[in-house]
Amino acid sequence: MIDQDDNEAATWSFAALLKKWNAKHNQACYVPAKSAQNPSKQYHYGNQIILGIGTDFQLFLQEMSEGHIYYDPGIKIENASTANPRPKGRSQFRIKSGFLPNLYRKSEQVNLSE
Repeated sequence: MIDQDDNEAATWSFAALLKKWNAKHNQACYVPAKSAQNPSKQYHYGNQIILGIGTDFQLFLQEMSEGHIYYDPGIKIENASTANPRPKGRSQFRIKSGFLPNLYRKSEQVNLSE
């Protein structure tokens, strides 16, 4: 990944991406969720899920080349409430849910309330 000044911002070996992608995403279930902060941290999960079966890293690369997948850099703070908080990189690639089926050889939407 190159920043706007052509500096290398991040790198991943192709072998590492391929292995991690196939292991994590070959059979996946995506559940929509919303969170709210008030009055306290709350979560709501939707009933319309997406099941994906049979992925290939080439499908990932195709979606990335079309601009559907983007890099979302992030930092997680471990032990934040202690005297020794520690930052830890937690960067992810993201895709809008409408493009999720493109990552799988077979996908289906399932309404869990039916």
